[in-house]
Amino acid sequence: MVADLHACWPWMSRRRIAKIVYQAQALEGDMIVLLGDYPAHIPLTRVVPPKDVARELARLVAPLGVWAVFGNHDWWDDRLARNRGAGPMLWQDTFEAAGIAMLNNRGLVLEKGAARFGLAGIDSQRGLRRVRHVEREGVDDLDAALGDVPEDLPTILLAHEPDIFAEMRGPVVLQLSGHTHGGQIRPFGKARVVPSKYGTRYAYGVIEEGGRHLVVSGGLGCTTLPIRHRMPPELTVVELS
Repeated sequence: MVADLHACWPWMSRRRIAKIVYQAQALEGDMIVLLGDYPAHIPLTRVVPPKDVARELARLVAPLGVWAVFGNHDWWDDRLARNRGAGPMLWQDTFEAAGIAMLNNRGLVLEKGAARFGLAGIDSQRGLRRVRHVEREGVDDLDAALGDVPEDLPTILLAHEPDIFAEMRGPVVLQLSGHTHGGQIRPFGKARVVPSKYGTRYAYGVIEEGGRHLVVSGGLGCTTLPIRHRMPPELTVVELS
């Protein structure tokens, strides 16, 4: 899981992203997922062009594919898309041009040996936040994503924000998310401020509810302030059996 790059210079430069790509590739995972929030919005930093970020991420390869979804900061980076309340937006166009596969409110069926499972992805649940003329905060469509996989097939869902786990339905047995940065700054080792309507309920780690599992990555970058405290950046590895 590669979550929350928040590219910006000097904190998450193209050079650092290239190192992260190398490290992720060295893990030799069957599948690599990119969980959104590719740009940063940190004062007094320089933008890393989306094309540069996409070119580095496009170097990733895995037997079952490299799959991307988008987060709130990706939408916030494109004022025109936000104002019209619909995509495609800048990062989506850039990833498509770089050949990165996206699961934008859609799903598919994958196989490994005798195992067969669904993989679905949804767009940001907070991408349209604070856009006054748009009725909803998100551009996510769980029904559309799950409509592409059989109802009885165990399915993994990619969702930048973890909140949708509280209302999970259908064949989803595992959700992979980022967004929270694990709290980013954790005084006394505990998350205090998390961008979620559920407070710290989905702040970090492995959560089980109703027989389903959620894994929330601590992510790699920062927002607001370029500081992490007791929450180091991470590439998250999930092993299934």
